[in-house]
Amino acid sequence: MGGKASRAKGASAEREVVILLKERGYTARRAAYSGAMAHEKGDVVGLDGFHVEVKRCEKLQLPMWTRQAESQAKDGEVPLVVYRSSREPWRVSMPFDDFLDLLK
Repeated sequence: MGGKASRAKGASAEREVVILLKERGYTARRAAYSGAMAHEKGDVVGLDGFHVEVKRCEKLQLPMWTRQAESQAKDGEVPLVVYRSSREPWRVSMPFDDFLDLLK
């Protein structure tokens, strides 16, 4: 998939995740971009305390996606990778220690 088609697929995935979050009562939205310079980090914003990267890809690349989320997360934010491939449900990957903290 080329650049323009890939960006369109990514934007569609981000919109899908935002809709699912809003259906659950969260005030999430897609991050605003200005050309190549994003003034907001992450793909979906509005979930306080979380840095959200959304990936919709047939070939899962979780280690790379996780490194991206971790490197872009601000101090105190939990890096989340929300991902799926075709005909699969959305899934979330996050650091195990942060998952344990959510269980408290």
